[in-house]
Amino acid sequence: MVLEDIKGPDDLNALDQEQLAELATEIRKEILKTVLANGGHLASSLGVVELTIALHRCFDMLHDRLIFDVGHQCYPHKILTGRLKVFHTIRKLGGLSGFPFPPESPYDLFHTGHAGTSISLASGLASWYKHIGETDRKVVAVIGDASLGAGVALEAINAADPKDRNMLVVLNDNEMSISKTVGAIAQYLNRIRMAPIYSKTKKELQSIVSRLPLIGGPMDRGLSEIAMTLKNMLVPGQIFEELGLAYYGPIDGHNLPLLVETFNGLKKKKGVALLHLLTKKGKGFELALEDPEAFHGVSPGSLDSISLGLEGAINGALEKPKTVQSAPKRASFTEIFGKTMIDLADRNDKVVAITAAMPEGTGLKEFSKRHDDRFFDVGITEQQAVAFAGGLSRAGAKPVVAVYSTFMQRCYDQVFQEICLQNTDVLLAMDRGGVVGQDGPTHHGLYDIAYLRTFPNMTLMSPADGEEFRAMMRFGVDWKGPVAIRYPRAKVALSPLSPTAPVEHGKGVVVRTGRDALIVVYGSLLSAALDAAKRLAVDGIESTVINARFAKPLDRELIEAHAMGKKAVFTIEEHALAGGFGSAVAELLLDLGYQGRIVRFGVEDRFIDHGTRDELLHILGLTPEAFAGRILECIDEENRKSPRRGKPKAARGQEIL
Repeated sequence: MVLEDIKGPDDLNALDQEQLAELATEIRKEILKTVLANGGHLASSLGVVELTIALHRCFDMLHDRLIFDVGHQCYPHKILTGRLKVFHTIRKLGGLSGFPFPPESPYDLFHTGHAGTSISLASGLASWYKHIGETDRKVVAVIGDASLGAGVALEAINAADPKDRNMLVVLNDNEMSISKTVGAIAQYLNRIRMAPIYSKTKKELQSIVSRLPLIGGPMDRGLSEIAMTLKNMLVPGQIFEELGLAYYGPIDGHNLPLLVETFNGLKKKKGVALLHLLTKKGKGFELALEDPEAFHGVSPGSLDSISLGLEGAINGALEKPKTVQSAPKRASFTEIFGKTMIDLADRNDKVVAITAAMPEGTGLKEFSKRHDDRFFDVGITEQQAVAFAGGLSRAGAKPVVAVYSTFMQRCYDQVFQEICLQNTDVLLAMDRGGVVGQDGPTHHGLYDIAYLRTFPNMTLMSPADGEEFRAMMRFGVDWKGPVAIRYPRAKVALSPLSPTAPVEHGKGVVVRTGRDALIVVYGSLLSAALDAAKRLAVDGIESTVINARFAKPLDRELIEAHAMGKKAVFTIEEHALAGGFGSAVAELLLDLGYQGRIVRFGVEDRFIDHGTRDELLHILGLTPEAFAGRILECIDEENRKSPRRGKPKAARGQEIL
């Protein structure tokens, strides 16, 4: 075993080529064993094993600096930088993060999880190192071909000054993001892949031209123009060279000796260089090679790691396991969204779906097959997705933009200008609203209510169950103006929790009535709120529970009618407390002159670590037990201030179903 002797990157220097190859195999085994048990980003990490080994072999990343983009491919990096013994804890509560995380190791410089930012970060580092005279430090940014199409990545390349930066951009080209990479950048890289002429061709061409006999200045200029034309025709990566980057490649990203030789050469070169590597996402695991999209991220325990036979997986001899599917009684909000989109598009030929490189993750894969002429994957360009939707809407379409809540943050200006200011008919379907589990703070969707509810013309909704979600989707497609629906990464019972009344703009629904307290719930925690109300009834506390349905506009009349006369109002949301749904209700009650107590349940003002959704909800106090305990405590305090005459009734509140 080679891996068990690797305590840190310095230990790589003692290994010969045969041992380095064995190390790559052992790292893949460790990743397979752990990720198939814990869940995580599998195919992407398997694809960068040799690349990561070569980087740490050739550079001292405590002196030089390494930035991964997006960051989900960092598992080999964690293993090589002293975290092998705790690697089995990755993505578990209290364990290693699934992304680079500075508190874990000095080798993790930034906590990254969104695409396209690595070149900007690297450029900032390299610029300052040059300014303070530390010109021997090389800053390395590893970015995928899909992330390269992100606007911020292209902006960073455009701004990178070769005179002031000592920087290497490693383009990890596997033709994939989560799904197949799309767009003009992808097509350009594909042309390079099809004609892999190495950078030495450029030097040889220039050398030949320089030796040709010159006849005066005009011939010199003419030959220079010919040389440039030939170079543009024959040399790959010319677009990068025109932008000021020295282009090298493409080369095999799994050829360890070649990678080591190349990195050792490039680390001596000053300026800004781009090394183009060709890799296979899922390398070393046959199932992932066959379907890297399906194995981009796997759920905990999604495959039986024993029956798969990890030795066979490494050797590429793995047979697909036979699985028995049982009919699910519950469905995820993502699945419901995908099926509803197909139904809506079947009935309305103006319905269009847009995703930013995530047809699988957002549930639009089947839609893309059924209505391929009305499906648009714009790549990892969320800003483009939203602005593009604004144009579609103005032309007469009804665009639905499917994006994770955390990535909607990147579209803030486009939502403001292209959607709300224009009052366009765009539906924003925001998956992963709330805590998302093991992906951690870069992926929790905890801020969308706060920043979206400030915009005029915006309508905000969140469903409590699958049936209500379908109704909200139908409403959103028919509504004139911007609409955003947030929903969690969770499975939900298909039977409705709240009354199946039609969805009306800005109207909530009373689910349970009671005299003592008002509980106003927004979204998927309605079930937990109803459970809490039942627990409170045992202690003689009767609660009215409102399913708000809308965060904007709020149902002013309904909330006023049930809040007045009660000693306390409680709001529940799976969102940051600052500026969220509870804040909106508190503002309304203040305007109404409500004199009672207002208590908001939500996420406190801090970043939330990774763990399962249930674990995190428990830690955050977003459970029936926590709701009931806090509400009982508050009601008791209010009763002590103004005791009720007579003995409280013990009858339960009435549920309206």
